[in-house]
Parts: sequence; structure tokens; C-alpha cells
Amino acid sequence: MSEKKQNKISPDKRSMEPEWIDLEEDIMEENTPEETNLQKDIYEDERPRLKRSPSKSASGDTETVHKNLSGQRNVSHHKNTSHGKNADTPNRRPAKKKKAKLNFHAILLTVIALVFAVIAFKLLFWDKRQHHNTERENDTTLSFDTEALDSIIPLDSSDTSQKEIDKDLRILFLGNGSLADDKTSDTNLANIVREKTGATVYNCAIPDTYMSMKNETYMNSFSYDAFSFYLLCTLFTVGNTETVSWAERDLGTLPEEVTESIDLLQSIDYSELDVLCVYYDAADYLDQRSVVDLEDDTNPSTFCGALNSGIELVQENYPHIRIIVMSPSYAYVVDENGNYSSSFETGILSEPLSTYIGIEAQTCMGANVSFVDNFYGSIYEEIAEEYLKDNILLNEKGHALLADRFLDALNRFHDYDF
Repeated sequence: MSEKKQNKISPDKRSMEPEWIDLEEDIMEENTPEETNLQKDIYEDERPRLKRSPSKSASGDTETVHKNLSGQRNVSHHKNTSHGKNADTPNRRPAKKKKAKLNFHAILLTVIALVFAVIAFKLLFWDKRQHHNTERENDTTLSFDTEALDSIIPLDSSDTSQKEIDKDLRILFLGNGSLADDKTSDTNLANIVREKTGATVYNCAIPDTYMSMKNETYMNSFSYDAFSFYLLCTLFTVGNTETVSWAERDLGTLPEEVTESIDLLQSIDYSELDVLCVYYDAADYLDQRSVVDLEDDTNPSTFCGALNSGIELVQENYPHIRIIVMSPSYAYVVDENGNYSSSFETGILSEPLSTYIGIEAQTCMGANVSFVDNFYGSIYEEIAEEYLKDNILLNEKGHALLADRFLDALNRFHDYDF
């Protein structure tokens, strides 16, 4: 009795069960037969595959079983258009070809090998110079490390109004060391320039002097300050003869070479002078004079301050004179045992010579005057022994080289007949 009751389904419960709505058939009824067939194909293609393989009818059609929500089975028939052996075989996608994978380890090892090869090349061939035979035998600008700091500029045409144009070239040399060494020799720099140009050359260089002053003002403790570059400029620009007389008083008498240079300096007609060449060697560096005063760039007790203040005097009083500054060439430092050391080292002298050269070049650019770099562009460390007769003075070959460098700067922007 109880079993029969359990098998009976009450109308209320049956009505609560959801009715099966065949959305597929409803939609198909609204569409045309062509659209219905197209949608069926799309539906069958996109429908997920059943784990259970579809059954076949006797005619070879495939039956697909759908269960609705009430558990009833719906069967849809699909025409099997396959023939032969492939009819029972499901369609399979072609196997994907495996892409070749990059071997990152091999690439990394190749890059590392290239890096080491470049480093080895740099170490083996760095700064190797190839000297080619050219028409210019004195071409010494062969260093790969640093280019010459030359700055050759013409004289402003507006500054030549006070001087009448003539064919005579007049050049004044101021300096020390090599320029003052053996003035009467044909191998002296100034005399080589005279011979090659036919110009009137005044060599007023004084030995044992410096570009800078030992003290900011003249003191009898260092009488040779009277012959430094700046105080010599005051002599022929503003007529300052007093300082020279003080030096003569403190020294007792002036050396002959000093007297000759001072007398020649006072005899020049500066209204006719064309060029002033300033060439002081590395004496200031070897004496470790200050390079520059950052608070006063015209301080005459510094190397570049003295240069700057002297240039200003000449430009103010004789603006028609073209100024060419030649830097010191390379010089060796001599230790207490008489051994030569590099001027780049700071073990003996704290300030390297290269610092003097660099700031001197900047000073000339600021003053709008020409600068010839003899430290990097003429006689540098690798070839210094060939052009120096000691640690600082030029030999005959050195004089000839610097004379050519000066003439090259002199004839730039001009058409002198030499």
C-alpha cells in the first residue's frame, strides 16, 4: 500500500516541476529553413563534446541524445556524410609544429666573449701610433689621448684703425728660459722667425724670470719680480720705470742681459708693432706658483692672473697689436737625487703641469687672443727627450719646432709672404 502511494505523483508536485521548453525548436520555427539549418550547424559545431560517443542508426545517421530538465530524452538526427574508413573517425586538428627555441645560454656566452675580445683589443692597441711620412716633418700632433688646445683667432679689424697698413712686419717676443737662452744663435726661436719671415723681431726675453710675481706687489726680497710679465707690460704701456729702478737699487746693478732687454723694450715704437708673442716655459710650474686666483683673475702673483692682467694692459693701450700666447712645452720634474719624473705625477709637485696649460688656454679664450698649445700639440711627454736638452730648455730641434708652430699661428687669417 505504501509503495503505491509512493509511486503516485500528486498533481501539485507535478506542476511544480519545470516544463521542458525546446528553445532550439522555437527559434528554428521563427527562422527560415535555410537559417534554421545554418544555426543547427553552428550549434552542433560549438556544442561541447559529450563524453559518451553518439550512437548510430541503421541508416548510418548519428543520433544525439539530449536530456531535458524533466529527464525526458530528445534525439536529434544528423546525416553522416562521411564515406569509407574516415566515416567512423572523428576529425582531428593537425599537430602543431614545435617552434625552435632560442638558446639563451649560447647567446649570453657569445656576448661575454665579444666583450672580452673588445677589452683585449683596447689593451693591446691603445695609444699605438702610426707615424706616416708627410710633407710636414714636424707634425707632432699624433697623440690619441688629448688633442691640442690651440685657439687661433684673428685680430678684430676695428682694432687696426690706429695703425697704417704697411708691408713691414714687426714682432715682439717676451718670455724667459729657452727664448732668452743664447739670443744671438741662429737656432734661437726668435732668430728662426726673423730668418723665415724677414720681419723686424725684438727679443726682449729675460732669463731666470717667471710669468707671475712672487708677491702681489714688488718687495726687495725678490727683486726679479720687476721683470715678470705683468710688470714688463707696465713698463711699455704706462711708462712704469720706477719698479725697474727699485730692482737695480736692490740688486746693486742689473745683469747685462737684463739691461739689454729693458733698453730694447723702451726703444720700440709700439704704434708700429704688429704682433706680441708671449712665451714663458714651465718655470712657474716647477716653482709651484699659484695657477689662478678664483676671486681675482688678474692677480699678478698667479700664473694666469699675471697673463690676464698683462694682456689687458696691452689691449687697452695698443689695441692694434695682435697677441699670440705660446704655452710651456713638456718639462720634467727633477727630484732630490737628480732623477727626472713625469710632470703629470703629483708625488713631488702637488699641481701637475697640465693644470697650468688648461687654465692658460681658458684665459686666452676669455681675453680673445690666440693660444698655441705646446704641451699637447708640440712637445709632449712621449717625445720630450728628442726636443729638450735638459729637463726644461729646448734644444735646436725644439726651437725649430716651436718656431714653425708660431709661424703657423701667425699666418692663419693672414697672407704674409713667407
